[in-house]
Amino acid sequence: MAVSSSRGPLLAWVRYRGRDLKLTGFETVIGRSASCQIVLDDGLVSRRHAQITLEDDRVVLHDLGSVNGVYLNGVRLEGSKEVGDGDRILIGKQELMVRTARSGGVNSVTLAEHRDRSAAETLTGLEPAPFAAVPAVAGEPSGDTEATRKGDAFDLLGGVADKVLAMGRGAEAERILSNYLRNLLASLRRGGVEVAPTVLDKATSYAIKLARATGKGSWVDYAIELNQLSAKPLPGVIVEELYQFVRQVEVDLKLLREYIAVLKSTEHTLGPAERFIVQRIEGLERLVAAR
Repeated sequence: MAVSSSRGPLLAWVRYRGRDLKLTGFETVIGRSASCQIVLDDGLVSRRHAQITLEDDRVVLHDLGSVNGVYLNGVRLEGSKEVGDGDRILIGKQELMVRTARSGGVNSVTLAEHRDRSAAETLTGLEPAPFAAVPAVAGEPSGDTEATRKGDAFDLLGGVADKVLAMGRGAEAERILSNYLRNLLASLRRGGVEVAPTVLDKATSYAIKLARATGKGSWVDYAIELNQLSAKPLPGVIVEELYQFVRQVEVDLKLLREYIAVLKSTEHTLGPAERFIVQRIEGLERLVAAR
């Protein structure tokens, strides 16, 4: 929202859970690192995630190349954008509101109450949640113990991806989910990690959604390898969905056959419903081979 320049200098602050954090003329960096001016204790937040600056009498929000993105009023930020009074910023799971006022204006009284406070704050309050697989964030140091993922990370990313998929923006959904999905697969490849069945099924489902939305058979390969490493049949609903479009994408036939071999080797441990799914997967192999 634009602010008239007829009054004094622009004053700005960020409001988070009832606390006001003063913005100065310097760069205010938001992230997980203790070196940031605003520290967010959130596993979805990069070490240096975003930055807010006061420049030329305006407030500008910058995405510092974060993994999970910065959302301004519900829309993913591309690069930088000017923000105004009442704008809402979503970083990870944390929502912050920008407030602005002109010196001498009504709202400046609120800011004056906070002018002597340091701009550096640690914002906490997240409840920790268990997550069976704990992949590191792509592009960040592997030894960073602050990078512990939250159990609801997938729910947050998936919710955003579902919205953009509904708008037909498959490439954007892929950008939102790809790092998480690939890190999950990498953790399984390394071994020694047990992924919760619910997480495995969600990852499989989103991989197939991405395959349909982008036309990339590599996401079908992803779903196959993910379940091969877990030695479990694909969910039945996924198998039936694959019958609808598997011939329209390039699928790794060798990988599919290796997966079927793994399933056949464990078939004696499967129930009737799962054995039927294995038969349906064998039917998929015939469809792929006939392309």
